[in-house]
Amino acid sequence: MKIEPKTDTLWKTYLLYSLVLVFGIAIIVKIILVQTKDSKRLKELAATQECRLQVLEASRGNIYSADGQLMATSVPYYDVFFDYASVDSALLADNIDLLCQQMSELLPKRTPAQWKDFFARGIARKDQHYKIAINLTQPELRKMEDFVIFSEEKKARYHGGFITEKKIRREHPYKELAGLMLGMANEEKGYYFGLEGAYNDYLRGQNGRQVIRRTHHGGWMPVNSEDDMEAQNGDDLVTTFDIKLQDIVESALNNALTENKAEQGCAILMDVETGYVRALANLSLNHETGKYEEKYNVALAERYEPGSVFKIASMVVLFNHNKDLKLDDKVNIGTGPIKFSNRTMKDDHSFAKGGICTVQEVIEQSSNKGTAVLINKAFAAHPEKYVDGLYALGLNKKIGTGINGEANPVIKHPNDKTKDGRKLWSKVSLPWMSIGYEVNVTPMHLITLYNAIANGGRMMKPQFVTEIRRGNQTVEKFDPIVLNEHITSPESIEKIQTMLEGVVIRGTAKRQFQGCGVSVAGKTGTAQYYDRVQGYAYHEPGIGRKLYNTTFVGYFPTDKPRYSCIIMISRARGRYWAAGSVSAPGFREIAEKVYALRIGTLEDDSIVMQKPVATEPVIVRHSKETNYLNDIAVPYNDFAINGDWVTVETTEGGDTHIREAKLKPTIVPNVVGMDITDAVYLLENMGIRTEFVGQGTVKEQSLHAGDTLKPNSVIHLKLAKK
Repeated sequence: MKIEPKTDTLWKTYLLYSLVLVFGIAIIVKIILVQTKDSKRLKELAATQECRLQVLEASRGNIYSADGQLMATSVPYYDVFFDYASVDSALLADNIDLLCQQMSELLPKRTPAQWKDFFARGIARKDQHYKIAINLTQPELRKMEDFVIFSEEKKARYHGGFITEKKIRREHPYKELAGLMLGMANEEKGYYFGLEGAYNDYLRGQNGRQVIRRTHHGGWMPVNSEDDMEAQNGDDLVTTFDIKLQDIVESALNNALTENKAEQGCAILMDVETGYVRALANLSLNHETGKYEEKYNVALAERYEPGSVFKIASMVVLFNHNKDLKLDDKVNIGTGPIKFSNRTMKDDHSFAKGGICTVQEVIEQSSNKGTAVLINKAFAAHPEKYVDGLYALGLNKKIGTGINGEANPVIKHPNDKTKDGRKLWSKVSLPWMSIGYEVNVTPMHLITLYNAIANGGRMMKPQFVTEIRRGNQTVEKFDPIVLNEHITSPESIEKIQTMLEGVVIRGTAKRQFQGCGVSVAGKTGTAQYYDRVQGYAYHEPGIGRKLYNTTFVGYFPTDKPRYSCIIMISRARGRYWAAGSVSAPGFREIAEKVYALRIGTLEDDSIVMQKPVATEPVIVRHSKETNYLNDIAVPYNDFAINGDWVTVETTEGGDTHIREAKLKPTIVPNVVGMDITDAVYLLENMGIRTEFVGQGTVKEQSLHAGDTLKPNSVIHLKLAKK
């Protein structure tokens, strides 16, 4: 039968329409199934292809000493994992012996045979995240990346299963030196102390984020997303500390504690004019090891009865009350103990002929009776005036250093009462407070007071940081802060200085400072207490075990004071118990060594530096330079896609080219022109210990670029601001 053309066309149209209709119905059915029956299965499948935000950890800012030495920095370490699911089985079988040999050479904790057994356990489990190494340094990681199977070439071709996880660890190049003051900040545990805690908001930076998605091999890869955000590294701290002076102070404190079999102690060295703390050491005895360690901030957190060193505070208040009092005025202290109400007070030694001495001798010989007589005579009718005078010196409140754990001193007032309404003040409070009992202050309070006396009456706030820096730019500067312009009159300051000089020349510290290499002025202080009761040696003798806190605090040189210093030692159990024999020798050691290093002579500057290599391009971080060029909208050609360190060159035609830096692990690199943070990062990861002076970028280096790198090399860098 013959089919008409018109009929044939209609048939084809109906057929096409039917196919489209069936296809549309199939799509609708599939959508319904996806939303109902297949929903759970598809969600599980999607989960294997999920995207998530990965935290890009910011690099914590560095902490530097006053002369530019690196005191704390963040160093990257890496954990390495092996993904057996993504490795070609034939490749693994052919190369496992060589891989185990290479692993044993890098990580000799296992022999090649043991490494083979180790890998076999992961193969048996078909583990996709099998940990094979922890805490690798960057040089170690680079070596491992070149191992058979792991190398970039094979990884690209066969999916070599090499997975790394980067983590940042805080390190102190000078180890325990000033470790407690540098401190720690742990965001997860909310644990902050020292400078790391006090300046955490500056140091921590801001973490970034990156969108990553799971691959079909089970790993993760970045996805370009508008939600990505670069990490902002933390700012750097420039501290007041002097590394060499810190070493002197820690060593002297350790010697004093060891010699006297003491429990703990501290030593502080302060710049007289500025109040900047140049060194601070805290050491406590570890009874298990028998060694002294930094585990408690005695200088700021130990609130104690200071004993006779507090007599200088009493004298400042006394001179402010009676400006006509002279050093040669007579004081009747009697020939025996003096009774105040129901308690008696005595001196440790007899020195006043006929019971009469001068005001000068009261301090020189550290007379308890003399100090109490002077203060009681002036303030017995109105003891609140004495206490208000102490308050005017700031001895009743925190200094406000910002360091976590700083103790609040206790200087009671005649009007103070307990919670149940009983008065804290007694008839003997005034005389005993005048000699350093029934008061509690920190060593930092005492050195702040004595530093003011050395500074002509100008009290400076103790500070530990001078500058916050972001790269080469100063974010914030901390100039010296005056707490009290005049704690007393210039005439009174001169009298007190004369007293303190007399302590060393004729008084309680005469023997310890004979032949000292620098002139010293200061005061001894020995405070008795009992360890099992809330009592004092003067009114509850024989109860518990008698212990001592010994202190020497003063300044040097006396003609033009440069440094003030305090050394406090608790619970000495050696041959001696008095401050003149326990704390004063440590002060002398500090004073003589600091004078020889910083005042008496010029420092040796014998290190020969390499002159700048002007023709070589500056090495920079790849990511930092590309971000910079993008920010300033400069077009460039990047020929170093995978390079961590690059150089930037400008051609004769004006084009900007980024090229991979020519670095070899056995050759000293040229770091002249580099930012100091980058230079230290590069050099330390090459195994070169770094020491530098100044701030900013590297201008000179001691190891010559291009020389063969020797083991345990140290490079000295000189810096200058751009």
